[in-house]
Amino acid sequence: MTSEKIMAVLQAALDAFNRNDLEALKNYVDKNITYIIRGQGKVAGTYRGQEAVARALKKVKELTGGTMFALPEVVLMGENAVMAYMRVSGQRPDGRTYDQYQAYLYRFNQGKLVEGQTIPVDQMAFEQFFQD
Repeated sequence: MTSEKIMAVLQAALDAFNRNDLEALKNYVDKNITYIIRGQGKVAGTYRGQEAVARALKKVKELTGGTMFALPEVVLMGENAVMAYMRVSGQRPDGRTYDQYQAYLYRFNQGKLVEGQTIPVDQMAFEQFFQD
């Protein structure tokens, strides 16, 4: 897979997430994906399979009233992999806001995302944002 193709898939997937189109996001995700959200908080965990990942992302969107979005600032390419540093923002219905940086590791195979990790830089802020 060329770096241009990987970047196109990543951008399309990120665009779908940012516009709250989780159904479109499935087009870029392998059915056997493994996705890890690092930490101990409400949304942290290891999710296996396209449907489990979709449920986890839906939960993030529901908890933030659809406001959670990510903007890449630095993207590094490897062979079939991307490491991205993104500014992530969102707001909870109770007014709490999140505006922090997160690192992401993505691996691709045959044009699809097969593995991903969300790595919040400030774990405490991430966990507090998603607390009840």
